[in-house]
Amino acid sequence: MHGEFTDHDEWPAGNRPRIALAVRTVDRATGRSVWVVQAHGLRDPGGKGDTPARRRQADRLADLVRRIRGPRDLVVLCGDLNLMPGSETFAVLAEAGLTDLVGAADTRSSHYRKPVRHASYLLVSDVAAVRRFEILAEPEVSDHRALILEV
Repeated sequence: MHGEFTDHDEWPAGNRPRIALAVRTVDRATGRSVWVVQAHGLRDPGGKGDTPARRRQADRLADLVRRIRGPRDLVVLCGDLNLMPGSETFAVLAEAGLTDLVGAADTRSSHYRKPVRHASYLLVSDVAAVRRFEILAEPEVSDHRALILEV
């Protein structure tokens, strides 16, 4: 979703290639496919603001969602998108049919010492399919809080 494979002796702090991984499962009871797309967004040492590279990344994610999603499929997109809550990425993904469940909530644990508390997001294509969504403050196992989704 950003850049191409690159072999580095040392990885740079920014502009690293990024991928999105889509996995399809099927609910046997309903026959409905559920696509889980996990992504790690572009890290930019300049911050989490909108940039042309992040717009291209958003467009690529939206294209992926449109390509994989069938008429009855549920799509869940999640991961550390390295964005602020008001990013234009969310408008691009909304056009692809996804709704953000995190918004401006704090998704960082006490292991993360910086003041900007936004990184992880979870979006769904069908809010009615969500039985439960929770951002866990405990246990802390990372600098990110776990996002729990039950559909």
